[in-house]
Amino acid sequence: MGGTKIAAGVVTPEGKILKEARYPTPASGDRLVESIARAVLEVKDGFEVGGACLAVAGLILAQENRVVFSPNLHAVEGIPLKDEIEPRIGVPLTVENDANAAAWGEFRFGAGSDVDHLVFLTLGTGVGGGVISNGVLLRGAQGSGGELGHVTIQATGPRCACGNRGCLEALASGTAISRRAREIVSEHPGSALGRLAAERKVLGEDVTRLAREGDEFALSVLEESGRWLGIGLAGFVNIFNPEVVAIGGGVMAAGELILEAAREEVYLRARPPSRDLAEIKEATLGPKSGLLGAAALARDPSSGEYVLGG
Repeated sequence: MGGTKIAAGVVTPEGKILKEARYPTPASGDRLVESIARAVLEVKDGFEVGGACLAVAGLILAQENRVVFSPNLHAVEGIPLKDEIEPRIGVPLTVENDANAAAWGEFRFGAGSDVDHLVFLTLGTGVGGGVISNGVLLRGAQGSGGELGHVTIQATGPRCACGNRGCLEALASGTAISRRAREIVSEHPGSALGRLAAERKVLGEDVTRLAREGDEFALSVLEESGRWLGIGLAGFVNIFNPEVVAIGGGVMAAGELILEAAREEVYLRARPPSRDLAEIKEATLGPKSGLLGAAALARDPSSGEYVLGG
């Protein structure tokens, strides 16, 4: 469940999606609960389902199954999700952070499927993250661990959506790329970015397209974002000693235009032997990672039943 859509699916133990449904995300709490239940019941029909996991964008109190803060989905805050939804769908419900679910999806079925230690980041409008250590998802004492996007990497940096300054999210997300492009436009109005900005709002995908066409200013925006990303990753490599660092999300359409600079920063800033082990690469599951990870988190490992992810 995200700020714009609710996606549900029936998933096999092997990670095959058998049926999917999508609904727009309502603005009120009551309608939100109804839409989630309706999506689950729609895909559940006709299958033997063992459980469901609801992956939500926000900070979660796991023992209470509620979201404390969601910057783009305030309507979900404070709702006892398990108590409200479980009786409506007729199967046990787990509540998880969406980036944790996506990390688990990549760990089970994607870029981390052959390792035991994975750090996952998703770069989109914001930056989410998840950590798997020795095959266990790091949740912390309250279930809100793994908020990698809100690690401060520049104390006097731009304001983040969370209210802090200089978070990784404020410097390496799609939103950060768009902001930096606007700054470039004001400095160089005659550039390709400047000419585009005279016609319409410049988006992150515009920066990637112009960079691939060789525009030096667009390239500089992506390289700068990659360096900020690498500074954050170097810290994660030092702390978690992962075998793989997988990067997903819409920003990864830029691929090596961002990752090359990120790897250089990791090499400069992280310490051996962790630095020399960690492989930094693109995630492989795309937008399906959250759905697949949610389903895997809901499933009893000893069970062969189908479960829901969403």
